[in-house]
Amino acid sequence: MDKDTTKSTLNELLKVLDEKTFLKVVNVSNLDSYIKKLTAYKFLQLFIIAQLNEKSSLKKLAKQLKDTEELHTFIQMDAISSSQLSRKQSCLTPRIFEKVFRHLAVSIQVKMKGNSPFLRDIGKLLVIDSSTMSMSLSQYPWATFRKTKAGVRLHLRVVVTKDVTLPDQAVILPAKHADRTQMNKLIDVDSDAIHLFDRGYTDYRQYDKLCDRGIRFITRLKKNAKIEVLNEQVPDVENNIFSDQEVFLGDEQNRTKMQNTLRLIRTKDSEGNEIIILTSCFDLSAKEIGDLYRYRWKIETFFKWMKQHLRIKSFYGKSQNAVYTQIWIALITYCLQVLLKLKLNHNGPLLDLKETLQNLLFKPFEVFIKALFRAPTRKSKGRKKYDWNREFQHIVRQFHEREVEHLDELTYDPIF
Repeated sequence: MDKDTTKSTLNELLKVLDEKTFLKVVNVSNLDSYIKKLTAYKFLQLFIIAQLNEKSSLKKLAKQLKDTEELHTFIQMDAISSSQLSRKQSCLTPRIFEKVFRHLAVSIQVKMKGNSPFLRDIGKLLVIDSSTMSMSLSQYPWATFRKTKAGVRLHLRVVVTKDVTLPDQAVILPAKHADRTQMNKLIDVDSDAIHLFDRGYTDYRQYDKLCDRGIRFITRLKKNAKIEVLNEQVPDVENNIFSDQEVFLGDEQNRTKMQNTLRLIRTKDSEGNEIIILTSCFDLSAKEIGDLYRYRWKIETFFKWMKQHLRIKSFYGKSQNAVYTQIWIALITYCLQVLLKLKLNHNGPLLDLKETLQNLLFKPFEVFIKALFRAPTRKSKGRKKYDWNREFQHIVRQFHEREVEHLDELTYDPIF
């Protein structure tokens, strides 16, 4: 068995985040003072492996390290107890791993810079949303959400491209913090970008500030909104655009009326339900705006992928540091996989790459590449589709040419 881990798939995955890069990014003096065994970087490596293998506990991670000879060589450590891992997870500040995530997110965007715009003059479509991880109140009292419930919320901004969804900016807080309170941290001034978010971020004062700063955004209107219509365009019913209006939002009596006008578009989703869209974009057609809003589901798919294929629903530790650190490392693991996918120009689903990583993590990188790009061995073209129209035309032709004797035979079946 090949014990040279410098040529392993795991080593290639972490090449963009070697120890030198890690220490430079986190920029914390005396990070590992008086620590000889479980350094912060080795801790990160172990937790990335735990995320890739979806380990359910620190005990199982410690067992893998104890039993896997290739992991001994790679980490340069024979064993570590689950209690040592737990103490390290609680004492390290999550800020360290947040910096690493931001570094990787920027690296991905640098690699993606040459890609063509998402739509016309739009350089980036940035989708903003949050996802809550529910927790036991008795075990996580610091994350009190409701009277009988605890939870943390991942507030996230992703870059949506035609091929992949990329995490770009993130905030992790106890779930009691409302979505709209995090808008300032998730929205940047970028003339090439459109920010897309849902009704949870409704805040008329914030909308005015975004308009004043020239930030383009698309969102949805709440049902109880006060609307003053200034003018209206001709509807485009063929493209499911039933109204296109310029409006003021808010109420003067309540001092909530906006100073800037927005565009209100009524359309329908794929199930025929009415959707009322608000936007500061007056340069795009109503159909383009309606089409862009439909990409909001991409962030929902991202959250679903993370919860299904990485460990962010159940946690290894009970402290705030432990929980936040685990979520940041899950995001780091996702970014590393995306960077590897871009490096290899892999066009398949990210899940294919992730599962191949799981199976071949300590195998030579050449073995991983061959497995990832292996052509299907199945020679059959699959179940043959029957040309019913051709068969029908044949029967019609036989009828017109009076070749109908066989139709009276009991053994004839036009289906077979």
